[in-house]
Amino acid sequence: MKTIVVIDDHAFIRAGIVDALPKSEYSIIGQAASKSEGLALLNSVSPDFCIVDLNLGDGLGSDLISEVKSKHLKTKFIVLTMDDEERSLQQAKLSGADAYILKSTPIDTLIKSLTELAKNNPVFQTAGKIAPKKILKSFELTKRELEILQLLGAGSTASAMGQQLFLSEATIKSHLSAIYRKLDASNRSQALSIAFENNLVQQ
Repeated sequence: MKTIVVIDDHAFIRAGIVDALPKSEYSIIGQAASKSEGLALLNSVSPDFCIVDLNLGDGLGSDLISEVKSKHLKTKFIVLTMDDEERSLQQAKLSGADAYILKSTPIDTLIKSLTELAKNNPVFQTAGKIAPKKILKSFELTKRELEILQLLGAGSTASAMGQQLFLSEATIKSHLSAIYRKLDASNRSQALSIAFENNLVQQ
């Protein structure tokens, strides 16, 4: 069984990764919410894979990789980010990252990349093949959809949203489906990741 450490400043992203990974193949041996926490964690464990966000609040994931790569030669470092700019991709490569995956891609892409990395095959999504970032007005979310998205970011369930907004649970789910479609997201974690990156939801 392969061991994994997840470093991301958003708890829902970490939870989404943990939930998606096949438990029979991967074991999460640690999580961290910042660069400093990640460095401390990697001083005590040596995982097979380390999944790290590019922007960690108190520093860059690429800097973290640069600092610990020499001590973790067997660890494969995967940058998981919303940043699709070429310079960020090159920065990650220079730091020693073994993979660069966008959060906007299906979670299956991450799982497949782990399989490839285990075979010593690097996985880099090139900026030239990545769609440009969307801006707020391109999503065309309604006021109600933005309201529901904010509640989603706060962790509310469809039932709780319905009670708060005086709407049926079915109506809430219909709005959520529309939100996912407009954000081009396939699940809650992906939708919130896109929302946070585009300032659609207050943190």
